[in-house]
This record gives sequence, C-alpha cells and structure tokens, in this order.
Amino acid sequence: MSTAEQQAFQDRLDALARTVYDEAQEFAWIDQIAVDRALYEESLYEFVKGAWPSIDPAPWQDNWAIEAFCEHLEAVTLGQITRLIANLPPRCCKTTVASICWPAWIWARRERLYLSGPQVRLLCGSYNDTLSLSNSNSCRSLIYSPWYQRHWGHRYQIKGDQNTKSNFENTERGARIAVSVNGSLLGLGGDLIVVDDPHNTESAESDAERARAIRWWREIHSTRLNQPKQSAVVLLMQRLHANDLTGYTLDSDEDWTHLCIPMTYDETQHRRCVTVVLPKSDDGEVFMDPRGQGELMWEERFGPNEIEAEKKALGPYMYSGRYQQSPHPAGGGIIRREWWMPWDAQEAARYDLEWTAHRKEFPACELVVASLDTAQGEKEENDFNALTVWGVWEDLNKNKRAMLMYSWAVRKPLHGKEVTAKQGESEDEFKARRKEAWGLVDLVADTCRRYKVRVLLIEAKSRGQDVANEIIRLYAREKWRVVLVNPTKDKVSRAHSEVPLFVDEAVFAPDTTWAEATISQCEGFPKVEHDDLVDTVTQFLKWARENHLLLRGDEMSAAITEDTTYQPHQDSVAQQYGVSG
Repeated sequence: MSTAEQQAFQDRLDALARTVYDEAQEFAWIDQIAVDRALYEESLYEFVKGAWPSIDPAPWQDNWAIEAFCEHLEAVTLGQITRLIANLPPRCCKTTVASICWPAWIWARRERLYLSGPQVRLLCGSYNDTLSLSNSNSCRSLIYSPWYQRHWGHRYQIKGDQNTKSNFENTERGARIAVSVNGSLLGLGGDLIVVDDPHNTESAESDAERARAIRWWREIHSTRLNQPKQSAVVLLMQRLHANDLTGYTLDSDEDWTHLCIPMTYDETQHRRCVTVVLPKSDDGEVFMDPRGQGELMWEERFGPNEIEAEKKALGPYMYSGRYQQSPHPAGGGIIRREWWMPWDAQEAARYDLEWTAHRKEFPACELVVASLDTAQGEKEENDFNALTVWGVWEDLNKNKRAMLMYSWAVRKPLHGKEVTAKQGESEDEFKARRKEAWGLVDLVADTCRRYKVRVLLIEAKSRGQDVANEIIRLYAREKWRVVLVNPTKDKVSRAHSEVPLFVDEAVFAPDTTWAEATISQCEGFPKVEHDDLVDTVTQFLKWARENHLLLRGDEMSAAITEDTTYQPHQDSVAQQYGVSG
C-alpha cells in the first residue's frame, strides 16, 4: 500500500472514530436528560433548582425553609394534604415556587394522580389582575423554556387556541387559569386552587378591603372545586393583619395544615411549627421548625444587618406581621404573650404528671371556675359567646396559681333546636347530631360538667342575665353555682389591672390550639376585632383576686399581715366558696 493510500485509510479511520465518539456523546447526553428528568419529577425542590436559570439570573441559594415549603406542596400533589396555609416572609421565593414552578412541575410528572400529571386544572388567584397575569406569564415562559422543553416537551404542548394571558391549556386537557380578588369567578373551577398573596400590602389595614377578600375567598375555596373530596386548596401569604385571610381561615371550623415560618425563631411569640408527616420524612415524625431560639431562617441572604434595616423601614408592627408571621395590632399588647407561663411536658414532669400526645394531665385543682362572656343579642353577627375554664392550684412553693384548662368562642342562640332520632341512626350518630344543634345554655352546661366546674361566672348584662336564669332553671341540681359579675371600669382598665398577676408568673396555659386562640386575642387587645375571650380572662382574674384565690405581690404582703392576726379554719378553697370538693 502506497503512502498516499495509507494516509487515506487513516483519515477514514479518524473520521469513523469521530463519528462514533460524537454519537456516544449524544447518547450520553440523552441518558443524562433521562436521569435528570427522573430526579426533577421526584422532587419539586430539585425541579426548582433546575428551573432557576430559566427564571432568575441571580445564582441559586439553597435554603431549608424553601425545601420544607416544596415538600408540603409535594404532599398536596400526592393527596396527603388537601388544605394548606403557608406563611413565609417576603422575598423568600414563595411565588416563584408555588405559582410559577409548581404548576409546571405537576404537569411534568409521569405519575398520574388526581393532582399529578398534565391533566390537572389549576385555578390560581392573587389580589389583583396585574399580579395574577404576571405569575401566569412567568409560568408559561418556564414551560416554553429550552430547559423545560428538552425534558418534557414530548409529554404535552400548550394549545394554540387556548393560550391567553389569563388562561392557557395543554394538549392533555390541563389548564392554568389566573383570577384575582377583583375579578369574577363565574363558570370557573379547578382541581387545585392556589391563592397567592390575596391582600395588597398597601391596603391590608382597610376593614373593607379585608372583608372583600374574605367574601371572594369564601366563594373560591368552597364552590369552585371540581371534586370537593379530592381537590385541594392552598393559601400562600405573608401575615399583614390579625384579621387577614390567614387569621380568618385559622379561626374557622375547617381543618387546615399550617406551615408558618418566621424570619427569626422566637419561642416567646410563636408555637413551634408542626404540620404533618411529609412524604420524604426519614423518621416518620411530623414536620417541625428545626431552629432554636433566635436562629434566622436564611442568614446568607437575610442577616442581622438586613433584618435591622427592614425593622427600621417597616416599623415593629408591619415587620412583626410580614417577617415574623405574627401580626400584632398597633396599640395592643397590654397582656404580653411571654407572660403566660407554659404548661408543657417539662413543666408537668416537675409535678410527676404527663403532658404528651397520648396523655394530658393538669395539676390537682382546689377549685375549677368557668368564666362566660355572652353576646349582646342573637342577631348581632359579629359578636361571640366566649367561655374560659380555670383551675386554681398550688405550685411547688405553695403559691396559688391559675391554669387555663379550656376555652371556646362560638356564635349560638340561647337555646338550640329539638332533635329527634332518625330511623336506623346509631346512638353515637344521634348524639353527635344533637350536639351540633345545641344552644348556648346546652354548651355551657356540657363544658361545666366535663371539667367539673364548681363556680360559673357570668357578666351581669342583659343576655348574661338571661343565660344565668336559664342555667339555674334547667340545671339547678348540678354541682356548680352561678355568680353574676358586675364589671367596673372599662375593658382596657380591667386588663391593665390584671397585668401584675401575669408578671408574677401566676397564670399558666397549655400548648393547645384553643389556648393559643385565647393568648393571641389577649396579646392583640384592645386593637383586635373580637375581645370576647379577653373579657372572660379579666373577669375570672378579677373575681379570683377579690376573693383571695390569687394575689398580686402587693396583695400578698397585705394577706400575710392579716394572716398573722386572724386565720379562720378552712379545709379547702372549694369549701370556702360554698361548693363541695
């Protein structure tokens, strides 16, 4: 073979080698896409990280809170959560994750469930059209991006005849529809409803604006679900007011999972965030905020200097709501949250008692007192009837203390409806239905029985007198006695009068949902919309002080002096107040 022929042969070998190499590289690239696709479909958090360059030119920063948020949205997709509220600080990717990436991720998933796959129809709302349309366009842009099309372009395409600013559909019958608080919902519905920022930060203080958002919310989350048993509703927002949409929803009777992540963890202001067991949980335990006291959520982005700057710019009221997810109404805070002494597992253990998910024990109480505040009339829709139950007990140092044992606030008529058993109905079903029909008198009596109340305090206003008369008439043989209380001074003055008991660490409360409602209302008083629970708290504490069950520091000194001169025989607090132990 001549030299020229040898060279030609070598050139053909080199060309063939390059072709084989290029094809191998191409196959490797295709294989890598398949690997990445599987990773992204399995984890919304990994999907967000992969999509980030197609959304934002800034570099991606990992953060545990965003990952936790993504995992909660995954639980919604898998049907493990059907009602979710997520409160996160501003500028923490909430909208990017939930309104832009999540719909695109749902449509990308190979696994088809009711809320997984390109067939899912989403109804996505915000406080105005501009924000709703902006989120819709950003989601559409992500779907059209080369990155997304490279991985999932074969799964579906956006339909050309259903591709507008507010509504786009895909070839698998899925849809993303943008709505706003100002817009109409007529004829619209979704498998998944996502409400992102329902309040404008500039107008959240307006009662009328909040009421309008609440009216819209009632319709969208109750009448616009395609399949009420399978469809899900997700509310995403930063807290802006004590009576914003989160506050309204958490006060309702519905069962909501609540993911609440403040910028700075503060045990004196917030209960630890506990939601559900997440799909990727390693230990099978419910999710909890992993931080300790004072730890920041995202120090790499929001460090101490940045946080102080935001506090200065917004003021303590707005900062507390938007960043701490704990809106304190301006002018409130007569009774501070941190003054309530916690009754938890650690405190119960000091008394050889148990306070766990399986068993909850209060200390032995010498007297149990219920304090009732009644609405002015049955037709006043904004008024609640509220009741708190208190136990008087001695701590390890023999000091008298008050324990909040139970509380509720309801709107009910004086008497309920008569209920008769239905044919074939079980006894338990009948009892449950009859309980739902109870009036105020029935509910008060049931609470007094269950907690072994011995004294029932009722404010002596018009409706209170009626309630007292009916309870005495119907339950004269019960072990409690009714005491009508005539309030003196105004509500604010009464609250200030009881502050020393809190400062003296004389008032305890357990870590429960109903106790949290009472503490939160007291914390915001007098600027909260409703103060019915506050009235029951101050009514009991004032009565207990006047009857020497609980004493402030100055009153304790006077009592000690009195005891050195005269001390009558007394077996128990209960006997002192004319009731049997």
